[in-house]
Amino acid sequence: MTNLARWAGSTARISLIAMAAAFGVGQAYAMDPIADRPQPVDNANGTKARIAMIGFANNPYWVSVQKGVDTANEVLSSRGGEVKWIVAGANIDVPTVDQAIRAAATQGYNGIGFFIAGEGNCTLVKQMVAKDVAMGAYNTLFPCVEASGGVIDYAQDQVAAGKNAAAELIKAVGDKEGKVGIIVSQFTAPGSEQRRKGFVEGLKGSKLTPVNEGVEAKDSAGATFAAAKDFITSTPDLVALYATAGGPFGAAQAVKAAGKQDSIKVIGYDFTPENIAAIRDGSMYGATGQDEFGQGYNVAITLFNAVVAKQKPEQVLQPAISLFMTKDNVDQLDPAKLPVGAVPKL
Repeated sequence: MTNLARWAGSTARISLIAMAAAFGVGQAYAMDPIADRPQPVDNANGTKARIAMIGFANNPYWVSVQKGVDTANEVLSSRGGEVKWIVAGANIDVPTVDQAIRAAATQGYNGIGFFIAGEGNCTLVKQMVAKDVAMGAYNTLFPCVEASGGVIDYAQDQVAAGKNAAAELIKAVGDKEGKVGIIVSQFTAPGSEQRRKGFVEGLKGSKLTPVNEGVEAKDSAGATFAAAKDFITSTPDLVALYATAGGPFGAAQAVKAAGKQDSIKVIGYDFTPENIAAIRDGSMYGATGQDEFGQGYNVAITLFNAVVAKQKPEQVLQPAISLFMTKDNVDQLDPAKLPVGAVPKL
């Protein structure tokens, strides 16, 4: 074959590819949507959807949420969507979240998902919706999200999760009488507080009683370790430690350091690598998941659909999948052993 013939053949192939792209023939997507999760609508009009997902970075939970966000970006990148993870700041409170939302709107994002720090965020949700910005929340269920015009609030039913954690602990301890040390994020953090109250309610009528109302650790594994160590040294009849928020593996490390894995049960939250490692080595009894990946992915896809097609799910307040992981089922629920983004099931 001559060089001219090769050039002519190559040119023809390039022309065919260009024509196919121009007319949408054989369109390829960067990544297929994940089964059993919200599916992106067909963006026939080529609407540009810019989605900001706002969170924080003070404990491993956020890594899992960001993974969901990044995966949503891969799925939507060839469908006219862009999803960006934004760290709001150091303080997890209503003003910090509001500031991050305003900044995202100023930067031109037409869909904004955010960690809801309290009902106070809903005032701004209403204002953003009035400006045609699709709004969605995650981590804690607040009816005001729906009332303010938000399209989704995907979060664990935290009170129910706390009650279930108490039931699992009672079952694990058996007929033994003893005290439980409670470690929270902050008493002003709504999700953590709902889990604490649900747990205390769930213990009523059993032989287990809280040492006190709880101590704050602000999602820090180091502070959780210190609080757990204090409970261990000051409470001879301690049978369990219950951590409501980030860093529960710190409590597991304290129990392991004291050599009390057999006598003190640690219960925490989130299917993070650190918690799973502690469950596998026996220093943590169990952890409740909240579909951390889905809090990033599901919210981002739903916001895309709202921007592109003005589509709103039938149910705005959506309780996240919340399963309890122990050594008995860890292999079934460990995200590292499942396809990316697979919905956790038992």
